[in-house]
Amino acid sequence: MKRPIALAVAVVAAALLVPSVPAPPAHAAASPQKLIDAYFKAKKDAAREKAWAAIEAAEPLDSADVRKLAERAVVMAQKRGRKIDKGGGDWFDKKKDGWAGRYLTSGKAKGGLVLGLHGGGAGSGDAGQAASSFSGGVSKIKMRGIYPEVLQKTEYGWTDPPATEKWILELLRAARRTWKIDPDRVYVTGHSMGGYGTWTYGSIHADLFAAGAAFAGAPTVYWVPGRKDKEAEAVVDGTLPNLYNLPLFVYQSLDDPNVPAAANVHACARLKELHESDPKGWKHVYEEVDGRGHAFPAKGPGPGLAWMASHVRNPRPETIRWQPVRDWKTTFYWVRWTKPWLSSELVATLDRDANRIDLVVTKPRSATPNAEQREAAVSTLSVYLDERLVDLSKEVVVTVDGKERHRAVPELRLTTLVRTAEEREDVQYVFAAEAAVRPAPKTGE
Repeated sequence: MKRPIALAVAVVAAALLVPSVPAPPAHAAASPQKLIDAYFKAKKDAAREKAWAAIEAAEPLDSADVRKLAERAVVMAQKRGRKIDKGGGDWFDKKKDGWAGRYLTSGKAKGGLVLGLHGGGAGSGDAGQAASSFSGGVSKIKMRGIYPEVLQKTEYGWTDPPATEKWILELLRAARRTWKIDPDRVYVTGHSMGGYGTWTYGSIHADLFAAGAAFAGAPTVYWVPGRKDKEAEAVVDGTLPNLYNLPLFVYQSLDDPNVPAAANVHACARLKELHESDPKGWKHVYEEVDGRGHAFPAKGPGPGLAWMASHVRNPRPETIRWQPVRDWKTTFYWVRWTKPWLSSELVATLDRDANRIDLVVTKPRSATPNAEQREAAVSTLSVYLDERLVDLSKEVVVTVDGKERHRAVPELRLTTLVRTAEEREDVQYVFAAEAAVRPAPKTGE
């Protein structure tokens, strides 16, 4: 009766001497780079949704990996997009898309990219005009030029129809993809109607450009009743506040028969007042002459282009002023506003020492919102974060109108990194952290 027990003990003892076989390893999670590649390579909606779900499930990122992953995400995003014919041509297929946008290019230098906008009006204006006017000056500042033609030749061709503006933005993306342009050295210039376009694009998309130069073209203004073309009352919304971080060269001849000087006289006087009130912002040069009519300056556009090219975009300004006027433009520098309150004015101020960002929202002049409407407007605000803005190892505080609306140590997420890479295809605007404005506490809480 003792034998079986002894045998059992021996078997157990022998088993203890045999090395244990490790359990098969769990399926390793895909690396962040593979998740990025899978998302941007996905061709069908189902595959794309599956790839995005994997990105959402990914663990927080290591800060040491963010820069490399940001560059990878932008490269992959750009691979999906169109490139341009380096010599110029038609953009889109008229039979397929219903319209075609013509453009020309100039130069081979890699110092930057200049968007040159032609003049014209109802029934007139073409890309060749801008190329002829600006290509020499663009070459002298060692840059490439791209000269689009308005989709429809109307009095306000650069924003009429509205599709033109989006087409221009996509054309600039395509140029950056094609030529590997430094995103901090993209500029906008134009003459006459193109000067109007320079004011418009330069202000609404100030976060895209390093500087601008407007020749014989002015911003849209409201005229004093009964004084049209003689005395301006105000510049339209979305212009002056947004120029806080965009250096602008403006040229105007007082006897210009096509562009009433009063518009630039008023706008540049306001820019001067604003700059004097805050010397860190609204950098500009206003060259006012008489006797040149609607022509370029006596020395041509060269000096203005050279001044423009002396500036490099700062994608991380400590102060941002934004008056949104496009419901589809939801980012401005490092601020995100998914449902922007049109014609309101947002001032975002970074305090690095306090690791805090203060947001102040001023209602549109014509609005009388109640508390609920105001909250609906500001509750979709958020700020993108990285180590160039704040200390990511500590709590970041965000206030709105002086009241704390966010406090947390930022988390580096692949979702934020991929989304920001896709939003603008600009490595300078890729972020892995975001601080969203939290709902305001209810009364009594």
